Amino acid sequence: MLSIFIPQDTLENILIDNMASSVKLEDQDAWYRIFIKQKVIYVSSWKEKEYDAEEDPLLILSNSYQVEIRYDETEYIESIHNNHELVTKYWNGIFLLDITEEEADDIQRDYGVICQSIHHLDASVLMDEGLRFSPVENDKRYSWYTILDGINAEHIPSNHLILIDRYLFANANELETTLDNIFFIMDAMLPLHELKCSYKVTIFYGEQSDGGGVGLSDAAAKVYKIIDGLSRPYTIHVEVICLSRHSDLYKPFHNRKILTNYTITQLEYRLNAFDEKGLSTCQQTIQPQSLFTKSSLYRDIDSPYKTHHDIMSAIYENFIWWVKNYLSPKSTYAFDGQRMFVNKRYRITTIHKNEYLIDLNSSKTIWKKR
Repeated sequence: MLSIFIPQDTLENILIDNMASSVKLEDQDAWYRIFIKQKVIYVSSWKEKEYDAEEDPLLILSNSYQVEIRYDETEYIESIHNNHELVTKYWNGIFLLDITEEEADDIQRDYGVICQSIHHLDASVLMDEGLRFSPVENDKRYSWYTILDGINAEHIPSNHLILIDRYLFANANELETTLDNIFFIMDAMLPLHELKCSYKVTIFYGEQSDGGGVGLSDAAAKVYKIIDGLSRPYTIHVEVICLSRHSDLYKPFHNRKILTNYTITQLEYRLNAFDEKGLSTCQQTIQPQSLFTKSSLYRDIDSPYKTHHDIMSAIYENFIWWVKNYLSPKSTYAFDGQRMFVNKRYRITTIHKNEYLIDLNSSKTIWKKR
């Protein structure tokens, strides 16, 4: 569920350089390997080129790897140079633009998205280092700061953090410890520097079969209250979503995850991983990952990106789609500490439409297939 934006000429040149029969698999550029694993790539306004069908790089990309090329009729890509804020239309965007390296760095830092100059492309920001932590119960070697250090916003940009644990608020007696873990995860992951956009935190948990646990209103209010302690120089919005047992997300969200725009951290047991003394609450493996590994790019094996993509697709298809089509998402929802109620047609009301999760991928930009 990445949205890659790139000038047509640049994409064609990368494809031509790497599709040549003389180029060995291990010598192919990492960006090329990432491109061929996408479902869609967005290019600037379409320019017809005189290629023979068997030599057209975009046609080969489409036919051989089922990558759809979409072009922009509104000059969205070209407009970013004069209006950097446009990158926030796509929280999952990767912007490879015909701008200076300095301007690209400014956009990446200011808005929490990957942005690079086409004159200095470097895919290493998406490459996983293979970090793996295996604390045992009462282990004092680790904390959320040490575990997440390699993928936090100082290394990999982000403007959205998603926490998934169906049992996160299952035990009211552990609420303070749970809030501590949420706080430390946010503090470890969120940028320390000023952003020119807001940052969004989304938390998914599930209702309990016995009706116990912490209710949505209480959980949301408590989570929002700890935001002030982060002391960040930008606005942080917090969504808390309680999944009904009838929700299609309920079963798959048994698996604990921490996601940002370009990272995924997978846990075996619980997000509530450390107690009030900083000791591990259980034995589990915690694996913080960037989206691609060298093995997954150059061999036919799954990458962390596939899991990231599957989760975000499930959120869209089973939650966002329902709400956009005026149907019940089979969940209850809170924004910035307040539960949001729905009208008789199940449309979330009282908050601005661009400030909550259900419009993650909204955009008025018109993209057409080649």
